[in-house]
Amino acid sequence: MNVPERLYLDHASTSWPKAPGVVEAIAEFMTECGASASRGNYRSAQSAGGVVSQTRQSLASLIGAADPSCVTFHSGCTQALNVAIHGLAGHFATEGQEAIVGAAEHNAVLRPVRAAVQRSEARLRTVPCDESGLVNLDGLADAICDQTRMIALTHASNVTGVVQPVAEVGRVVAEQNAQREPKDRIVFLCDAAQTFGYLPVDVQSMGVHVLAAPAHKGSGGPVGIAMLYLHPDWHHVIEPIVQGGSGHDGTSDGMPDTMPGRLEPGTQNVAAIAGWRAAIEHHSPRADEWLLLAKRLHDGLRSVDGIRVAGQCGALPIASIDFGPLLSPAEAAAILDSEFGIEVRAGYHCAALVHECLGTQAGGTLRISCGHGTTEADVDRVVDAVREIAAEL
Repeated sequence: MNVPERLYLDHASTSWPKAPGVVEAIAEFMTECGASASRGNYRSAQSAGGVVSQTRQSLASLIGAADPSCVTFHSGCTQALNVAIHGLAGHFATEGQEAIVGAAEHNAVLRPVRAAVQRSEARLRTVPCDESGLVNLDGLADAICDQTRMIALTHASNVTGVVQPVAEVGRVVAEQNAQREPKDRIVFLCDAAQTFGYLPVDVQSMGVHVLAAPAHKGSGGPVGIAMLYLHPDWHHVIEPIVQGGSGHDGTSDGMPDTMPGRLEPGTQNVAAIAGWRAAIEHHSPRADEWLLLAKRLHDGLRSVDGIRVAGQCGALPIASIDFGPLLSPAEAAAILDSEFGIEVRAGYHCAALVHECLGTQAGGTLRISCGHGTTEADVDRVVDAVREIAAEL
């Protein structure tokens, strides 16, 4: 049997193909420079440092950071979130204190927050989503108490594509913090893994203190590099959870007191940073186009008899579906791949709590996620394939 041309629709996991210029930028750095950044005064080391500095400045500008020093580089979004959560645990995770998370969170947030509060006998409160996949703003605001020291909310669900009310929560947090002493203030963390590169992300208008985003998703950059934004008010609070060489004051017993060196031990992945710089020069957020593609995807899938679309249409072209008891998501994904050449993901998507709200906790969902380069014809192709599979059932 001739399998149709490959159609990649798992961009919520990682983008493919990468943005133009990414592979070339990585190869150029590796072949023409290859030095460590901030580890020498010779020409190629300075060149490597320039790559890091310029990319840091570009990212800071893209997210509206007050200063490039607020942006640090890490090996991935999961590591960036762990650096932030465990580094700030002394503020929010001590006995009697409380952290609040939304039910749409990815395990990259849920697991380190849970580990931090369990270690210190602090409390963790989860605010559920409604059946559309949206965290209830009033419910989250009502959950805040005098002991609340952290709130974590994803910018958009990786299961449904629904954008959460981050800016609205940011305003609630700002109102709370205005009435509190600095030691009692709430730190507001946002996981922008799904949105950065697709939708506008502005830390000032969102009111977030911590934001993490990877290169390899909406940016169309390489794997192995991500950024962490930390508001200046929290620079003196965070503790580095990894220590090592920093290129600054090598005789000191501890990590630097200032950012970004405080959170950047070891040799940086400058090749990946060079690739990310090339990606952000090519891709820019296109919110209107994504919404149109999301509507086409959801409307098409909702027209198919015999399947259920979980949650509502969001700002991102992501949809999760369920064929019912006759066909598991894993089996459906295998059929789409083997018979239609369409690559999608099945399972819980590392976000188990949201499935309890969506009613898909029994087996998860089949997730279809579009990205840069996905066309309306691609969307129609996957809808037709799903319709054909459903008809066979």
